[in-house]
Amino acid sequence: MPEVPAITLAAWRLQLTSVLLGLGAAHQWRGLSADDRARTLGSAAWLAGSGACLAVHFGAWVWGLQHTSLTHSLLMVSATPLLLAALALATGSPISRGEVGGALLGLAGAVVLSVGATGGREAQAGLAGDLASLLASAVMVGYLSVGRRLRQWMPIFIYAFPVTGSAALALTLGGLALEPVTLLGSGSHGSLGWLTSAHYAPWVLYLALGPGIVGHTGFNTLLRYLSPLTVALAFQMEPLVGSVIGWAAGVMSPPGALTYGGGALVVVATIFVTIASADRERQEEAGKATAAKQELVPAASWESEDCGAAGGLGGPGRGTAGQEDEEAQRLLVARGSPS
Repeated sequence: MPEVPAITLAAWRLQLTSVLLGLGAAHQWRGLSADDRARTLGSAAWLAGSGACLAVHFGAWVWGLQHTSLTHSLLMVSATPLLLAALALATGSPISRGEVGGALLGLAGAVVLSVGATGGREAQAGLAGDLASLLASAVMVGYLSVGRRLRQWMPIFIYAFPVTGSAALALTLGGLALEPVTLLGSGSHGSLGWLTSAHYAPWVLYLALGPGIVGHTGFNTLLRYLSPLTVALAFQMEPLVGSVIGWAAGVMSPPGALTYGGGALVVVATIFVTIASADRERQEEAGKATAAKQELVPAASWESEDCGAAGGLGGPGRGTAGQEDEEAQRLLVARGSPS
């Protein structure tokens, strides 16, 4: 839909998704305890930050896609796993060689996928669009990192609704401020123009149910169990999944060998990183357990030495109580003796 302004189109993608997520969030909110509700409200800043990252991701991605080639856009957006690995190395966060290697393999798969998705055509490539797509990839690092933090305890719809809703609101307001659209305009001229268009409404419905609910919400569900790097690699399957869906809908040609080959590389990379990440976490837990035992051993030895010293002062089988008994016996003998 190149005729729709970029920021407004990004807003359309999230508006209906937010409504559907809100229904699930209302149901989960009723089941939350008072403590979890308070904890959720206390996480408002984190949720807003995640929503801001999501808004910038979609806005920059759609704008970049309209200002560069599809191949360049897919390659730049697929840089998230490498950026996550680079951030971990730069900050000294735990990451294994296997995870770094998997990220590189995933990048190779993304290259093959992007070429397969476009047939190698590089028309209309532009530096500004490339940089915007790279920005879309960079902010995904923050989005996935916050999601990993909150999804450890926060229910999926309680997390996804405020994040997606705030992103949709920010993009809608951004479109009104920066693009030739109005709130009540129809079609491509309105912030909610898809609602009044028989042409756009089916596409927005597909984006909400497919990439929105099944895609992004599914990946956010996985963040509770998998590392952000693994989920970022899984995101790279979107070109293959999109090609298959488009072919099934009759709007695209069937995926070629390069698309399937690149998808296979990404799948292998995702599995590789998942195993490497799980192995690293097991080693970290084992190291923590060993360190805890080493802290307990000196304390136990010190207590044994104290007991030994007490036994030496009071004689075998004697302690403080034994010394008090001896003192009492001496007093009794003294009282019974003639003056």
